Amino acid sequence: MRIAFVGKGGSGKTTLSALFSLYIKEKNMPLLVVDADINMHLPELLGITEVFPKEMHISHPDAVKEIKAHLKGDNSRIKELSHFRKTTPPTKESNLIFIDDPDDTVISKFSHKNNNLSLMMVGTYDTEDIGASCYHNNLAIFENLLSHLMDKNGVVITDMVAGVDAFANTLHAQFDMLLLVVEPTKRGLEVFEQYRKLATDAGVYEQFYIVGNKIRSKTDREFIQQHVPTDKILGFLGESDYLRIKEQEGGLLNISKLEPENMELLKVIFEKLESSIYSSRQRIEKLWGLHKKYIAQDFIKDRCGDLTFQIDDSFDYDKYDNKHKER
Repeated sequence: MRIAFVGKGGSGKTTLSALFSLYIKEKNMPLLVVDADINMHLPELLGITEVFPKEMHISHPDAVKEIKAHLKGDNSRIKELSHFRKTTPPTKESNLIFIDDPDDTVISKFSHKNNNLSLMMVGTYDTEDIGASCYHNNLAIFENLLSHLMDKNGVVITDMVAGVDAFANTLHAQFDMLLLVVEPTKRGLEVFEQYRKLATDAGVYEQFYIVGNKIRSKTDREFIQQHVPTDKILGFLGESDYLRIKEQEGGLLNISKLEPENMELLKVIFEKLESSIYSSRQRIEKLWGLHKKYIAQDFIKDRCGDLTFQIDDSFDYDKYDNKHKER
């Protein structure tokens, strides 16, 4: 199961990502949490105090090369690593990442572990990137990781970069649920409309839901309910004295101290996620379509030639899963 928390900066998506991660952690399920935001605040909220050296950020140039080389495996359709593009799909010859394998090569090296929870960081700008690079470049390796990831026996939770960057790449197609965190403001509703249109155009509206945040009154709830379809609202995170104190103090969140109605929201999100699992066949076919669209661009063809042959239309995530377990 995969869920991405999305929204504008300051909407509270990082806090909600952390709360839901801690809720899943208590279920003792294999859990991979990815901080894909430029501002990396998840470690503290999850109680992970170890320092993440830059070399552990998956967007670090050395990490990118190592991860791609591992994922490539014996994939003869990738002629050289520079041809391993952000949309390059897995084949039967690829190496995949298994979140339920405690010794998985990528997860064990590029994440910090806290019992059943593994936290991975995409990484932020380095000084040399200022004015010379776009954060989309950082997210490219995350796309590779997700397309080569087996999560059948666990949960993947992502705190996504603020804004709508997920629709500028394949990320919107890589999750069972896109959960938009919406504030009860005019600007919050404008962001909802933007996401609603993009999700519809991208063919992932069925995976798109919202949670109202920073709800202080019945009026705040009604404001959102008047403008968002009822079947898309999973619930509301009410004003919390505990969360307000933690925002001032910092440090590990403790979901046992949440108000009952806010704790219930986490349960509702999990139940909806369980019932919203995206068919692995649908996912790979969508990724193939996005790959064809991306590599059709002139700058890709000029640099790498025609990469259509990278698609192995006989690839099946479930069959690969069975093959792996037999090893």
